[in-house]
Amino acid sequence: MTENTFQIEKWEDLTFANNFLFCKILESEPELCRQLLELLLHIEIDHLEIPQAERTFKETIESKSVRFDVYTKGDNKIFDIEIQTTNKKNLPKRSRYYQSIIDMSNLNAGTDYDELKETYIIFICLNDIFHKGLPLYTFENICNENRDIKLNDRAFKLFFNAANCDKLSSGEQKSFFKFLKGEIADSDFTRLLKDKLYVAKKNAEWRMQYMTWEQTLREEYKLAYKEAYQEAYQEAYQEAALENTVENARNLLRLGVSAEIVSQGCSLPLEEVLALTKESGSQAAATGWQ
Repeated sequence: MTENTFQIEKWEDLTFANNFLFCKILESEPELCRQLLELLLHIEIDHLEIPQAERTFKETIESKSVRFDVYTKGDNKIFDIEIQTTNKKNLPKRSRYYQSIIDMSNLNAGTDYDELKETYIIFICLNDIFHKGLPLYTFENICNENRDIKLNDRAFKLFFNAANCDKLSSGEQKSFFKFLKGEIADSDFTRLLKDKLYVAKKNAEWRMQYMTWEQTLREEYKLAYKEAYQEAYQEAYQEAALENTVENARNLLRLGVSAEIVSQGCSLPLEEVLALTKESGSQAAATGWQ
């Protein structure tokens, strides 16, 4: 991996699948966000709070914080929409943690559990992270012994796979995901998205924010690359040093130095030196070396 592996899209070439624009547009357009949720979930939403982009939650100082792409609430529902075009690492475990953070953040001390709202964690992926060819994977808790019994905790996790969007039964959904992939799409909703995207790219303030965001990503990438390189170098160095120490121990044993002295002199556990002694003895018997 080299620095050239990391590339930032030009502002003029950005699509709705770009994380920055996706979050900015939905945050500034609550009605558009509502329409998208209704399209994805096949539900009607009467009321929706103003969406919050890059909303960060951290329950305690020690706990890991999370940053939701687009977070919003209805009267009795909570929605988190995640656009995943590149980083697909550990999405199932991430969805589990996201759910726990949402619940912790929305249930105050002394509140009855019945007050927990219905939650939808939605991952919009360009590719199939489960490799089963489905356009959508919806998860909710059910009983293993009787699959007809649902836990009914009203917590749903959805993973959309844009790569297989042609298998979706909804024409509106197909058009949306084709638009997301940069393909030709013609529906009322995608035409609206296209207009919003055009206006967004004329926003000079957003363009400057994107440039700053882009630079931050570059710096984070360089730091991560540097840390990964240093860690790999340190591991290789330690492995080479250990191999050298073990080889020195073998040579001392061949010269007749006792295992106890080799253990102390080479800073190796006595059990490991004794294993080397047996190894050396076996090799000597096999080659006739005395």
